[in-house]
Amino acid sequence: SGRRAVLALIKRSRHRQVPLRELEGLRAPPGAALGVPFLLHDLLGEGRLQSVPTAAGPLLRLAEP
Repeated sequence: SGRRAVLALIKRSRHRQVPLRELEGLRAPPGAALGVPFLLHDLLGEGRLQSVPTAAGPLLRLAEP
């Protein structure tokens, strides 16, 4: 449920991408026993998110299907 909540947040964003700093500041979604940093690391490792380096810091976007 935590993964779905994080992915839904990114899908709702304007360009389907969100700065990493913005996501790290969030509280864990209800039903998620682990924190947001673990969920982000898990989604990056699974290949569902891509990290794009920018001058302002990493940007997370949904991976192309």
